[in-house]
Amino acid sequence: MVMTASESHGKLILKGALGARAGASALLLVSLCLAGCGGDDPPASTNTTTGALLPFAVGNSWTYNVTQDGESSNKTTTVMDAEPVGGTGPYAATKAFKVVTMKGTDAKDKTESWQGPRDGDTHVVVRYRELSYGAMTGMLQLEEFWDPPRIHADGSDAHTASGVMYVDAYKETKIPAGMAAMDPTSEADQWRVLDADATVDVPAGHFEHVIHLQKTGGSDNSKEYWYLRGVGKLKESGSQTELLVSYTVADKEGSKP
Repeated sequence: MVMTASESHGKLILKGALGARAGASALLLVSLCLAGCGGDDPPASTNTTTGALLPFAVGNSWTYNVTQDGESSNKTTTVMDAEPVGGTGPYAATKAFKVVTMKGTDAKDKTESWQGPRDGDTHVVVRYRELSYGAMTGMLQLEEFWDPPRIHADGSDAHTASGVMYVDAYKETKIPAGMAAMDPTSEADQWRVLDADATVDVPAGHFEHVIHLQKTGGSDNSKEYWYLRGVGKLKESGSQTELLVSYTVADKEGSKP
């Protein structure tokens, strides 16, 4: 059969259209495969600007990879039930969360502390008292308490804007195990907000809207912290580096003891 020029032209157009459609379908299939098939998925992104900077509530916990002097290990901090602070300090009868931090696998290297919201404000977490145990022996080595309670994390609006600086002054009392209490010393932590909208990548994922803080002075020398509201501390640098590996936060606003 002989086709006219018009019929031949029409078939060429149809063939071209079908080819273009097939090419587009193939391209779409490749794109979908690249997006969802094989390869490593990027870390999850958490974008939150609400909640407490350090959400303390019973059961909340954070696990970190800790690197110090070239050695790496994991530590986990868990918020336990509230109880009286205890000890001999001025806040012994105050009710606060017991917070246990355990490092390593033998549970010997640990600290126990009593912390909670300052004056009922869950956005400002303070430390009342802390017990430190020996990594090798598991025996109590040191007790410390602070008056007024020392700031752990201040997530108030006034203290989380970029460039803000403030001072936390307190008296620190140390009691070495088996010895009498040392004379209280006057200390002051100088806090500065380096960035109120940072981005951080840690083993736990990719995080945005992070608040980057610096603390100098006191007995801890200089440290930097990266916090995300509703999650807690993501990273710490100073005498050691801590990177968040995993976390469980059932109550991102925090609660009162």
